[in-house]
Amino acid sequence: MDASLYIYKLKLQVEAIKKEYQHLIDHIQEVKVENLGRDYLVVRVRCKKGEEILVSILEAFEEMNLEIVEAKITCKVLFGMEAIVKADINADVLNHTILKLVQMQQTL
Repeated sequence: MDASLYIYKLKLQVEAIKKEYQHLIDHIQEVKVENLGRDYLVVRVRCKKGEEILVSILEAFEEMNLEIVEAKITCKVLFGMEAIVKADINADVLNHTILKLVQMQQTL
């Protein structure tokens, strides 16, 4: 009887960990834009995967006339992007724009 109780408690712990993990995945949202020398910005985005998030970000880059110099993208568990862009725009303005895009995608 002790072994079956122990296994039952372990199953409950695993379920609690899975729920907490899913909650974290659903609520992670990080957008960071930093200056990288003259006319260059580093853009970092981490959020829940969404079908159109990459397309939305790239369209925003295009509308703001940003040139992507280098980009790394991952979407295993979360969507992640780190890009270096050539821009003559304020980092705060770009940060705000991308954050709005991410927030809109999370509500879809």
